[in-house]
Amino acid sequence: MPKDAPINLSDRSLVLSSLEHDQLVKAEKRPISRRHLRGPQLAILWALRLYLLFMMAVVAYQVWTAAH
Repeated sequence: MPKDAPINLSDRSLVLSSLEHDQLVKAEKRPISRRHLRGPQLAILWALRLYLLFMMAVVAYQVWTAAH
């Protein structure tokens, strides 16, 4: 069987059912590469960051005014 041949579902389930817990965890742990974001996606993320900073300032101000 070639190295890059796809594994069918029954073979995969057979192999995974025969592994011990730590072997199963190691087999299922695969690194996920970083995603390269484009213009609209970056703009949304920056808007969310700014909104978070603004809301943190609002909450800090509310706590400060409640304490005085």
